[in-house]
Amino acid sequence: MMRSGHLIYKVKDLQEVVKEWEAKGFVVEYGRREKPNNALIYFSQGPYIELLENTGIPVIAKIIAKLFGRPKNLERFFYWDECEEGWQGLCIEKDYGDLDEEMNFLAKRGIKGLLLNNLKRIDTKNRELRYRCFFPHGTSFPFLMTYFSIDPKPQNFTHPNGIQGIKKIVFKISPAQAKILKELVQDQTLEILEDENENGIVEVIFNRQD
Repeated sequence: MMRSGHLIYKVKDLQEVVKEWEAKGFVVEYGRREKPNNALIYFSQGPYIELLENTGIPVIAKIIAKLFGRPKNLERFFYWDECEEGWQGLCIEKDYGDLDEEMNFLAKRGIKGLLLNNLKRIDTKNRELRYRCFFPHGTSFPFLMTYFSIDPKPQNFTHPNGIQGIKKIVFKISPAQAKILKELVQDQTLEILEDENENGIVEVIFNRQD
C-alpha cells in the first residue's frame, strides 16, 4: 500500500517564497545548491512540502509542443510550469521497492502514464537521493514515487513555529478515480473527497506542538 508522500506548492519566485515560508517559522532547504528550481520543507514524520518554481522542461520540448501539440506524457509538467501559485499536486509514495505492481494495478483500471527510472539529485547536504516516479496522464490523479535511497528527513524535529508535521490533507477527485485511489492508498492523513467538478488539494492542516 502507498501513503501520502509530499505536496507540490507552485511558486512564481522561489527565493521570494522561501523567505515567506521562513518568515512563517518553517525551516526550508533548497533542492540543490546551484540554480535550484525547488525547495523542501521536511517533517520528521509524514508528508513534506515541495515549493516548485518550474519543472525544467527543455525549451526545445516547449517549441515542439507548440507546433505539434502537447504529448500526454508531459501534460502534467506543462501544467506545473503554467499554473497559479498554491497547492497544485499530490504525490503518493511507498517505503521501498519499485512501482511495477502499482503501475499494473493502475493500467488495469485504464490509468497509463510516464515512468521515470533512476532519477537522482544531489541536495544541499551533498547527499545523492535516488528515486523513481510514475506520472499518470492528465493532471487529476496523484503521481507515484518510491522513497528516497537516503532518508533526508530530520529526526525528532519541530519547526521554530511549533509545527511538527502535516495532520490532514483534504483532496478532491472524481468518484471513479477516488475509488481507485482509495484502493491504492492507506493513510489516515489523506482525506479523499469525491467531486465530479473540482480536483486537487483543498485544505492542508498542520500538526502543531502543544
